[in-house]
Amino acid sequence: MASPLSCILLECAKAIEGGRLDVADSLLAVIQSLASKEESIWRRKVVKYFAEALVRRAYRIRPPWPSPSLPLLSHTTQYMYEPFYEFAATTSKHAIADALNSGYKRLHIIDFSIMFNFWQWKYLIGDLERQYGGLQSVLITSIEPKLSKHTYYVRQNRELAELSNFELRQLTFNSPDDIVNCISKLRRKREDEIVVVNWNFTLHKLLAQDGAMEQVLSKVKDLGADIMVIVEQEANLNSHVLSERLEQSFQYYSHVFESLEKLYDRDELWELYFRRQIGNVVACERVDRVERIESFAQWQNRLSQVGFCPVPQQVDEFKISLRFYFDEYGIEEKEGHNILLSWHGYPVAVASVWKVTDPPQFSSGE
Repeated sequence: MASPLSCILLECAKAIEGGRLDVADSLLAVIQSLASKEESIWRRKVVKYFAEALVRRAYRIRPPWPSPSLPLLSHTTQYMYEPFYEFAATTSKHAIADALNSGYKRLHIIDFSIMFNFWQWKYLIGDLERQYGGLQSVLITSIEPKLSKHTYYVRQNRELAELSNFELRQLTFNSPDDIVNCISKLRRKREDEIVVVNWNFTLHKLLAQDGAMEQVLSKVKDLGADIMVIVEQEANLNSHVLSERLEQSFQYYSHVFESLEKLYDRDELWELYFRRQIGNVVACERVDRVERIESFAQWQNRLSQVGFCPVPQQVDEFKISLRFYFDEYGIEEKEGHNILLSWHGYPVAVASVWKVTDPPQFSSGE
C-alpha cells in the first residue's frame, strides 16, 4: 500500500480503531478529494468502496453494505463472476469427469455456490452422459444463500430441471448454522453412487461461526463423499485487527478490480458483488463478518488436520478449457495439486480437489 490514497485509508482505519472520529472525518474528506482526481476508473472505485465501508463502520450504519447478497437473479448473473465463474465451473467439470473414470453409475452433486446455474450443470451432465454411456441417474442438491425474490428463482430452476434428465433438490441458507443443518439432512443411499461436494466461493463463510466448519467437514466425511471441490479467493483477509485487514484487502481488491475493469468494461454485476464483500470485510465484526477469506495455505492446513488429502490437478487441461476466457490472467499449478488464477502474477483465486484420507466402507446399497 504505497500510494498516498492507500496510506490515508490506513490512517483512517487506525483513527476509527482508536475512537478518533474527528480525525477519521478529516481523513475521509481528503480521501474523497484525492480519489476524484484519480485517472484510473478502477482505482477510484476501489477507494470509494473502502471509504464507504469505513464510514459505515465508524457510524454503525445498518446494513453495513449498500447492495443485496446478489444484485440480480437471472441467467446473466453468471457474468458477475467472470473470470471467477469460469474458473470455478472448469474445476468442477474436470474433477467430476476424473472421478467418473472409476465406473460409477449414479452421480450426486451437492452444490454449495453463491448462485446455482442450471445451464452450467445441464451442459456438464450432457457431456458426461455422452462420455460415460453407463451413467444411469443424476441428482443435484443445490444449497445456496436465501435471497429476496428467491421464490421465483427456485421455481424457475425446478421447472427447468423437470424438462431435463436429472433430479434437482434445492435448499437455502441464511447463516453458517443453516449450512450445518442442510448438510446434516443429506444421506448417501447407494453403493454405486459417486458423491461430489462442490464449494464455489462459499466455504469460507463457515468461519464466521465457531465449530461450523468442523461440523460440516465431519458430515462430508460421514457421507463418504468421493471428492470435495473447493474454489476460493486466494487472499488472507481475516485479521482480527481492522487496520491490518484493510491493508491486506485493499491490495487484493485493487488487483481484482483492475483485472475486471480491463476485461469487462461495462459489466456492473461483478462490481456490486465485490463492493458488498469490501463492505463486509471492513465494516463488520463477529458473526456479522461472513467474508472471512483465507489463503490456500490456511485451507490446506485445516483440511489436512481433519482427514482430507489433496487430489492432483492437471494445469494443462485448465489452460485448454479456459483459453477463450483468459488473456492477461495466469493459470499455474501450485504444489502439484491445486490450480492458481493470477492477474499479472498476483494471486486472486485458487482451485483444489480433496478426498477423505480413510473413507467409510459401505457393505450394501439400497
